[in-house]
Amino acid sequence: MGDNDTQIIIQRKEEKKEAETVRPTIFVCEGHHIAEYRLQGLQNLGRPSDETIPEIPVYSRFVSRNHGIFETDGNETTFTAINTTNGIVHKGEFLQPWEKVVLRDGYELTVPSGDEDTSSVLLIYACSPERIQFWRRLQEASWDKLTGLCDRDSFTTWWKQNNEKKDYEEVILFILDVDDFKNINDNEGHNSGDEVLKIIADKLRRSVRYENQVCRWGGDEFVGIIPVKAENAGERLKELSSNIKNGTSEAGIPVTVSIGYTDMRIADDILDISAIVALADKALYKIKSIRKGGIREYKRGET
Repeated sequence: MGDNDTQIIIQRKEEKKEAETVRPTIFVCEGHHIAEYRLQGLQNLGRPSDETIPEIPVYSRFVSRNHGIFETDGNETTFTAINTTNGIVHKGEFLQPWEKVVLRDGYELTVPSGDEDTSSVLLIYACSPERIQFWRRLQEASWDKLTGLCDRDSFTTWWKQNNEKKDYEEVILFILDVDDFKNINDNEGHNSGDEVLKIIADKLRRSVRYENQVCRWGGDEFVGIIPVKAENAGERLKELSSNIKNGTSEAGIPVTVSIGYTDMRIADDILDISAIVALADKALYKIKSIRKGGIREYKRGET
């Protein structure tokens, strides 16, 4: 074997080694929703507030604003627990305040919910390509592949975990669908129909603070939650409708959307998203029977 052959083999081994190097990652599982964060340096784990958003945000009400600290140096990561209400569990035991543990590939940290009907928050540490890819595949399953929005299960789980936040003391739920969507698919083709849905998803994503506030409910229907007084919701939704119309016009496929909405606090069960969607859907059905591109509120007692 010549020197050139030896150099090629060494080079290939070095390239393979470099390709296998991955950055430590933490996957945060809140119900059906999975978020991914790369780890580097000092990063706080906690629940966002109006004043601060931690490097690793967790939106569950069971997570404290400062719940722990990840510290990564190269490929080694440690986690330090903070004195919090719900604490954090590692290997079946609660970590003591300011206790530090070295994380290994596949290690789990759990913030217990203390509620039998609500899922705990699970954090999985991954530093191998195989484990990272495994959790990324699970992550993809919780999002709508076409639009990139969360699916209805993730959306419902997020609401159960966040409905008691101060932000949502006054809140509405809306449902919108595309006017004459079948005609778009039939006349312009399914690619154009898909492009319309992507544009709507982008406008929805830009209209809310957290991506989990909106979802693709199914087909050409989208559902969202906005923290706003019911009497002010019409203007917010009118602006959203206008943005969607402008966005699709720029893409050469001008469409309008019809929207029904309701004050979530009039519902019998604030956690029953399907029932609340059904109320908003009644308003959607009524406005579509009158005119396209309209917006209507469902009020208590309507049929």
